[in-house]
Amino acid sequence: MSKSREKMQLTVELMRRGAVMMKEPCPIDNGVQVRYKGKVYCTTHDDLETALSTKEVTYADIASSLRDLILVKLKENAAVLENEKDPKRQDEIVALITRCVDLLNKLEVSQRT
Repeated sequence: MSKSREKMQLTVELMRRGAVMMKEPCPIDNGVQVRYKGKVYCTTHDDLETALSTKEVTYADIASSLRDLILVKLKENAAVLENEKDPKRQDEIVALITRCVDLLNKLEVSQRT
């Protein structure tokens, strides 16, 4: 299959998935530009296969990853706090743990709504 025919098929697939053709031509090569998932692609020189294979990131995905990370950090800081003797450092660790717990609560509330 020719390169231009392949590009055309990829462009059609992007359009089918919701890409919008832009009025402005590409500033690099005057090619047709499309906006897809918040990003602008030139149908002439950009890698459209990458655009098609890009996984959509959702708030739920990010919130879940953030929740997992916070739980790991809470566990690590609890272990550090257990062995910490300096009262000032203990206060800092407790403050960090408190902020992490607050963030976890906010994430849970936001996922319920």
